[in-house]
Amino acid sequence: MKRRFLIIVSTIIGVILLFLIFYLVNATLVFSHMVKVGPLGIGVFVGNAILIMVVGGISWQIILRAYGHYLPFWDVLKIKTIGFAVSYLTPSMYVGGEPIRIYLLGKKYGVSMTRIGATVVVDKFLELGAGLFYILMGSIFVLIRYSLPWQLFVILVFINAALVGVMVLLLVGFVWRTRPFSTVVALVGKVKPFKKIVRIAMPTVLRLEREIYSAFGKYGKKTLRAFFLNLLIGGLVFVKPAIFFYFLNTLFNLSQLALLFALTHLLLALQFTPGALGIFEWGEVGIFGLIGVKSERALAYSLMVRITDLMMVAAAGVIGLHMGVKYFWGRRKNEDMRGF
Repeated sequence: MKRRFLIIVSTIIGVILLFLIFYLVNATLVFSHMVKVGPLGIGVFVGNAILIMVVGGISWQIILRAYGHYLPFWDVLKIKTIGFAVSYLTPSMYVGGEPIRIYLLGKKYGVSMTRIGATVVVDKFLELGAGLFYILMGSIFVLIRYSLPWQLFVILVFINAALVGVMVLLLVGFVWRTRPFSTVVALVGKVKPFKKIVRIAMPTVLRLEREIYSAFGKYGKKTLRAFFLNLLIGGLVFVKPAIFFYFLNTLFNLSQLALLFALTHLLLALQFTPGALGIFEWGEVGIFGLIGVKSERALAYSLMVRITDLMMVAAAGVIGLHMGVKYFWGRRKNEDMRGF
């Protein structure tokens, strides 16, 4: 109930922020920029987003196969898309859809939830690691090439240091088997209200950790291959602004793209509304303003990103509904057969 209330409140805040920014800028000009991009530009932009999802599905399938699960790619991609949609609608830092991926794949194929869980954790770790690589490189470009207000400079350095620190600790934990998850869970278990929950969950956490270790040892080569695919995904995300603004006859150099990528993803890491609603739009106007892009153009770009993301969410909704109907229909057929 509390979680639902927080989501409702954060959604209302996001909607207010969105309406406010469209009230303050020339909305007609925003939409005219989108029209100027044209069908070809929109097609390339949407195609890039679809390619990102497909490559992400291939990456996860490589990890699944490393663990001995040779599943149809179409099913892997569908469940990956549903996971994206749940993460997108969850007001949190890039996560939220992972449990649903574990549940759907485990239920559909009757495989070990722990092993599927390990593949999802590894896949998410590689995704975040590749994204962090671009954020870090972009931040270095920004700090060298641009004279930032000291407050933004401090925030940029602090957030990068925190993210790198967490990822390094996790990587060390996975490679040298220092039990990062179970250590944190054990610490939480020292708090009285959580003792019973931790006692029940700890065996599963330990099994999950043992499965994850395999990805960075026994299956290291395949994990590395999946990581390179995630780097490709990061590159496709990196050029998103270049694609959109190319069709508005505006070209960005590498340092400008680096600034846009680094600051945008640091902004998204701090989101507290579903899909960063309102926060993304306001943030993009400010970030693009640093390189001289007018508010209406920045808002047109953010709106194009929003529409593309919502298309993926809608596709996930259709896929989820279809999977649910098939599952329910299959159960009914089995029950009817048992009745004879």
